[in-house]
Amino acid sequence: MYPAKKTRWRVAIIIAALILTFAAIVLFSLIPVLKMALAPHIFEIINGNNGQSRASFASEELNSWPFGKKSSAPANFLLLGAPGEGNDAPDLTDTILLARLDPVKNKIYLFSLPRDLLVKLPDSEKYTKLNALYAFNKKNTGREFDALIQKARDITGLEINHYVFVDLQTVKQLVDIFGGVNVMVAKDITDTSFPGPNHSFQTFEMKAGWRYLDGETALKYMRSRHSSAGDFDRVARQQEVLQALKQKVLSLHFWDIAKFTEIYSTLSAHIKSDLTLWQIKDLWRAVKDIPGENVVKSELNDPNLIISGQMELGGETASILQPKDGVENYESIKKYIADIINQ
Repeated sequence: MYPAKKTRWRVAIIIAALILTFAAIVLFSLIPVLKMALAPHIFEIINGNNGQSRASFASEELNSWPFGKKSSAPANFLLLGAPGEGNDAPDLTDTILLARLDPVKNKIYLFSLPRDLLVKLPDSEKYTKLNALYAFNKKNTGREFDALIQKARDITGLEINHYVFVDLQTVKQLVDIFGGVNVMVAKDITDTSFPGPNHSFQTFEMKAGWRYLDGETALKYMRSRHSSAGDFDRVARQQEVLQALKQKVLSLHFWDIAKFTEIYSTLSAHIKSDLTLWQIKDLWRAVKDIPGENVVKSELNDPNLIISGQMELGGETASILQPKDGVENYESIKKYIADIINQ
């Protein structure tokens, strides 16, 4: 093949991968008010320097919905987001969402698992918060999500079929690559408890209306959790920024291979999932027309299920949550989830 043809094929492959990736990002944002329901985020893991990809799904999954032959079996996804480098706790998964896709009911169920839930470390009598399990296992390459996935199973009573992890610094870098994004802010934001440097807090404010955000401001806009709907408001804001980024990608010139390469490199370095691009494509096709009223949400913050308290963790007094029935007793939570999905 002539060099010119090789270059055209390379550009075409990169563009195709980017379009699928950003479709997946929108898909996994899980905003309930739009017809598309899953996102933030996502494609197959690209392993660092060797360019190899990997997927850990079982062979029988290839023949089940939503990745192959239509099946009545629901699929469950664990969606994780961490703030990334430059933050006091870069590896804490402060966004932990379980998404259940039910093809028979044509519904999506979203359960936000409490990040401050007190849990035992695997094979230990020591305790930590749910959002720290990934940080404890990060260096266990290939199995860094095992503890968090197992704990999500224990809490919900649901099998986890796939996972997606996003380092939100990815979005910050992409926004800056494009010189900023334009976002419609639905209502004024005043967050007086936004995480600051050295374990401090600062105030993050933004007025309603169209706002042009640089990477740093976009990241704060996505991470702020001070709102009535908690994680779901935050997911909606993340989806707004990702939609704006998708439009930026689609507006690039076909021959701008340098920028495509820069974007692809950023994405592959900060997104981890056992989903392949082909699986994401089929998943998108399966859920893109599910109406907003068929998205069922729960934050699992019912006081009959979860109670708050304090205890010493890592030498410091920390605010924690625990099941009302007792630490690591999830029977009431599992029944609550089962009642919702069986309605």
